[in-house]
Amino acid sequence: MLKRLGAAGTVGVVSLAGCAQQEGSDGETDTDGGDGSDDSEGSDDSSGGEPITIGTIFPVTGTNSAYGGGHQKAANLAVEEMNDAGGPLDREVTVVNRDTEGNPSRAAQKFRTMINEEGIVGLVGPYSSGIGTTLAPVARDNRVTEVSNGNTSPALATAGVNEENDVKYYGRTSPNDVQQALVMGRILNQRVEAETASFLYVDNPYGQGLAERASENFDGETLDLVGYSKQTNDYTSTLDAVFEGDPDAVGAVMYPGNGRTILNQWDQGGYGGQWVAAEAILSPQLLSDLSDIVEGMFITSPQTANSETFIDNMGGEEAVTQFAPHAYDATYLEGFAIQRAGEASGTAIAENIRSVSQGDGTTVGVGEFQAGKEALANGESINYEGASGSVDLNENLEPIVPYRILQASEGEAEVIEEVPLSYFEGKM
Repeated sequence: MLKRLGAAGTVGVVSLAGCAQQEGSDGETDTDGGDGSDDSEGSDDSSGGEPITIGTIFPVTGTNSAYGGGHQKAANLAVEEMNDAGGPLDREVTVVNRDTEGNPSRAAQKFRTMINEEGIVGLVGPYSSGIGTTLAPVARDNRVTEVSNGNTSPALATAGVNEENDVKYYGRTSPNDVQQALVMGRILNQRVEAETASFLYVDNPYGQGLAERASENFDGETLDLVGYSKQTNDYTSTLDAVFEGDPDAVGAVMYPGNGRTILNQWDQGGYGGQWVAAEAILSPQLLSDLSDIVEGMFITSPQTANSETFIDNMGGEEAVTQFAPHAYDATYLEGFAIQRAGEASGTAIAENIRSVSQGDGTTVGVGEFQAGKEALANGESINYEGASGSVDLNENLEPIVPYRILQASEGEAEVIEEVPLSYFEGKM
């Protein structure tokens, strides 16, 4: 399992028959198979078999660049497979790939450009909840469906609803952190049996939301909740605040880039305490490099289906970064939603994406776009079972998934407990 969450592979760019690659205005690669024109809302279908344009936006550079290359490659793989099947509505899909650069304002600017100049009807990404919070209103106001592969902030559960037509234009294939907070609480209460704890979090909507929810699920006394900035290299004062009062454990929500520095300074400072970390820290390279420091750390992680087909099609386990399967699934769901709707528009995707993710219809999975397309064309319903598992979207267009509890041992993350769906019933 650890290998499947390995270091980022080479950034993939889809090669489409009859398509020319050109450099976009910000120096990133477009894969363009036509003029891709559409109105600014991205909500009108283009007839005559013209290409359908979707966008992706992932952290190819910046804080989370360890993951973004794998995300982009997975989404582009899905587009390639859709086109191999003739594309939804027998129309080729072209994809415009963009880099968030870890910058919310830059990401929003690029999203608007994709809508207004590239004519995208759907967006896959972003990974970061902080950036997702910025992009959701853009999707809502322009009626372009955004499906994130990695946003987990509880604050985004109801994001993206356009009050004019009561349609929700924001969804995600990643789970809501209400689940992860429950699992972190479970570890603190049952495995660590901590009486006191402090919580350290990256100072953004994802970090703060998860830390606050995890604290609520901790049965002992919370000594403090401390946010950290990604813009510094000295976390001594931050660690002093976290460990004031000598907590039994620390619930941590941190990314690998800053997390590496924090953990090194924690070790050098001799602070002590038991770490219980959220999935964002789950970088195999970090665990290997800091094997002695992270030994015994607990880490939460949503379960991901072990699809050998997906891994093989991605080119091997090392290319499957964390939440890459979710990017693949988000792309497939948008394609199936277009097929079911009979038109390529943001509203069509938004109104049909839930139905193709669940139900009693024909089950289709990884690499089976052709089968799903044919079933939908015949008026049948489908249930997509994806690379990340059963992507059954609820009314908020988000899944509820099983979780795993991992523990660092000799530089690797070992699964020590499976947390089933039944554990979350009545708690969400």
